[in-house]
Amino acid sequence: MNAELQSILALVVVAIAATALVVRLVKKRKNPGCGGECACPTDDLKVRIRRG
Repeated sequence: MNAELQSILALVVVAIAATALVVRLVKKRKNPGCGGECACPTDDLKVRIRRG
């Protein structure tokens, strides 16, 4: 493998990793709050708590 091909492959890997990070960031901004398994109360429980 020559140096030019290695450079291109490295840039492709970096681009894929950067894209994955941006996608994760955008997903978290769309659905803030509980991401799962954090022991947050469910919506049903929140309603019961508010009603007292």
